[in-house]
Amino acid sequence: MEWYSFLGFSLTILVVLFCMGMPIAIAFFAVNIISLLVLMGPASLLLLTTSMLASTSSFSLAAIPLFILLGDILHQSKAVEIMFDAVDKWVGGVRARLHIVTVIVATIFGALSGAAIGTVATMGTTIFPEMNRRGYDKMLSAGAICAGASLAPIIPPSILAIVVATLANVSVAKLLISGIIPGVILAGIFVIYILIRVRLTPALAPTYDVSKIDFLQKVWALLRFLPFSAIIFLVLGLIMLGIATPTESAATGVIGALLVAALYRRLTFTAIKNSVFSTMKISGMILIIMASAQAFSQVIALSGAAKGLIELINYISVPQMVMFAIMNIIVLFLCCFMDQVSLMMILIPIYIPIIQLFGFDPIWFWLIILINITVGGISPPFGYVLFSFKGTTTELTLQETYRAIIPFVLLFVIGMLLVTLFPPLATWLPSKL
Repeated sequence: MEWYSFLGFSLTILVVLFCMGMPIAIAFFAVNIISLLVLMGPASLLLLTTSMLASTSSFSLAAIPLFILLGDILHQSKAVEIMFDAVDKWVGGVRARLHIVTVIVATIFGALSGAAIGTVATMGTTIFPEMNRRGYDKMLSAGAICAGASLAPIIPPSILAIVVATLANVSVAKLLISGIIPGVILAGIFVIYILIRVRLTPALAPTYDVSKIDFLQKVWALLRFLPFSAIIFLVLGLIMLGIATPTESAATGVIGALLVAALYRRLTFTAIKNSVFSTMKISGMILIIMASAQAFSQVIALSGAAKGLIELINYISVPQMVMFAIMNIIVLFLCCFMDQVSLMMILIPIYIPIIQLFGFDPIWFWLIILINITVGGISPPFGYVLFSFKGTTTELTLQETYRAIIPFVLLFVIGMLLVTLFPPLATWLPSKL
């Protein structure tokens, strides 16, 4: 069988299994078995077990359950409410105050949890009802929450960044750190957009009398917020200073989250139990998916598809930036219909040889892909972040949620173009490690 026929055959089976509702891990596992049987016969199935064992025994993968546990502890203990109160008091009497607080808190919480779904679920159940009660425009509120929460896969610690870095054979620490500057820039773009919208249409947000918030209240709120900054240092600071690996910093971050929850008197046995069980379920799913996807990339290599793809690209002589645009358009389009993990599992094995052929900086390239799939997560019609938010409220229809997020999708695209045109935004911090 020719490589292109084999590649089309394997991908078709995978898509069909996804459409049938089969779990991602089982779908990949089934495709691996069928593909190996077609390529080399029953004896080749031993390669599958060896590949899966090797791909899940990497020490760096231990960071995944640790980062998930960190975010779950903060979520289950409801410590995020204290963070929200502190930022709210310091933003002051700015119009669209809670919109801005939402973006800031989502950015901070994303830097602590690393998961967009967890962030949007937390903020949808805690902040959105409060914004409605105070008379904020529901659609702008929904857009700010979904967009702010979607920064989680970009700003470290990002579970998705660890998955991508491991499968793409790039430095986990460097890919994590590369998201800091673009993530902060995107948060700034969201705040500027909200301020302009509210300036042009004042009815979108109420005014505030901040005379009742004195300086001592602000100081007390800041003091209560400081433990969160300690967690951020334990996670990011230790990596950037070269003191700890991402796995080690994740472990210290979990200890910090436990101490912070205990300090706020919100650490209960129920919260710990729920966090551990949730972490076990999510981590097991991710690791099985990764093992199956890694085996899939080796099957593609054995079939000659990777080599054939490179030869085809060389033959048609596609310019470097044209190929870059094509690769990103494919991601942006498919992310509207598939979840991030599934798409990355399919595309990473195909993209790796192309990146090497065109000489793209791997940290820069994969960070742009991370931003791109984040856009896919909030893009209609199948943005999973939108579905997660819709599950937390009955105040908006799904169609209204779609309309609310469209301006923020365009802002994400602007941010992605900035990183594309100015690569040091992604590569400068990692180069200092």
